[in-house]
Amino acid sequence: MEKLKYTTKSETDRVFSVFDTFKQDAEDTKDSCTNDVISATEPVLTMSSLGQFGRFGNQLFQYAFLRICAKKNGARVESPPWIGQTLFGHKDAPISKRLPPAIEYCNFRESLFEIIPEFIPYLEKLADAKSSYVGSEALEEGLANVDIWGFFQLPTHLLAPYKEYFRSLFQPVQELKIPLVNTLNILRSKGKTIIGIHLRRGDYIAEVRASFTLVFPAKWYCEWLDEIWENLEDPVLFLCSDDIDSILPEFEKFSPVISRDLDVNLPEEMKKLNIEFYIDFFMLSNCDIVCISNSVFSFAACMLNEGGETFIRPHWDFSTKFIAFDPWNSEPLLRLGGKEPKFFKTWVEIAYVTYVTQGIWIMLKSIFIYVPKSRIKGLQLRAYLGYQIQGILGIVKSLLYTLGWDSLWKKPGSLNSK
Repeated sequence: MEKLKYTTKSETDRVFSVFDTFKQDAEDTKDSCTNDVISATEPVLTMSSLGQFGRFGNQLFQYAFLRICAKKNGARVESPPWIGQTLFGHKDAPISKRLPPAIEYCNFRESLFEIIPEFIPYLEKLADAKSSYVGSEALEEGLANVDIWGFFQLPTHLLAPYKEYFRSLFQPVQELKIPLVNTLNILRSKGKTIIGIHLRRGDYIAEVRASFTLVFPAKWYCEWLDEIWENLEDPVLFLCSDDIDSILPEFEKFSPVISRDLDVNLPEEMKKLNIEFYIDFFMLSNCDIVCISNSVFSFAACMLNEGGETFIRPHWDFSTKFIAFDPWNSEPLLRLGGKEPKFFKTWVEIAYVTYVTQGIWIMLKSIFIYVPKSRIKGLQLRAYLGYQIQGILGIVKSLLYTLGWDSLWKKPGSLNSK
């Protein structure tokens, strides 16, 4: 099986190339269907977007949903190449036929498919089939003969009945596990209590409009550490971030260990696949105390952590800043709005959150640079999808939808039931 190189680019940075890939995959799949030897009666469940529609943490939730739903119906799982095949040894068959899209529908918050309604007719056109919608009930009922689309970041009490199966899906292959366990033992030899901290930066700063992008300053994490440090037995700090060189000096007093200090000897065939991020993920999944960002990357690591004593996360109440959480009874992402979560922050919320957490300079950059760029990208994406669906008419429909003509593109709530 060909080893896939992992991309660390955000979805917004590679959005058009991603959709071009979907389009080409659809054409290739249709071409291959004439030689399809699979029985027409055999149940099949696919996720053609796996590996493209979200980064690593998202992919774990997506793949778990795919496998659980398929297992319920005894369906054959088919997927495109993704990094989990290298890391976890999954050998699902490649996608052999284009199936009708099953679109994720969340009855407790807005989804991407409501924000960008052009997505649905675009997928229907690629598949040449009508879509249906799918929600958390599929975990119990199962699914078959559809192509699943969504993020499936479900409240984890819904996944808790499948905890052991979920964890079994994401165990590293032996040739990777051996050097990682050896490295973990080296880390454990440095002290008695390993504290893992993950700080998400990067796209969370640029995509400030999203309701879940919450970037706490490093000093808030340091203040939290100060409160607990003296009460821990021989503590050691393991620090990870997508901007590690920037934040490292702020933790100097705690003598942090980072992944490059551990000099992990990755298998030769994996060294050029950009999987260094997995070292951080594996270590977080084995720390005694974990303090994460509002990120599914570190949240998923906590779900796989069988020996952790305490799990801490930032939340939207800046008076208390951090809260304890149960990885198997929580929302993977805490969205602004609480019980009525929203998809985007308002201008006032953007200004307030960025000012309190990152200062006036980032607040100004957010208002005058990041937000306009994000809105332009969103409009470009919708125009692109509109054109792919109906040419110039599709672009016009997208523009009119933006101006308030909501009935021009259908939303998940109006999809045909499966």
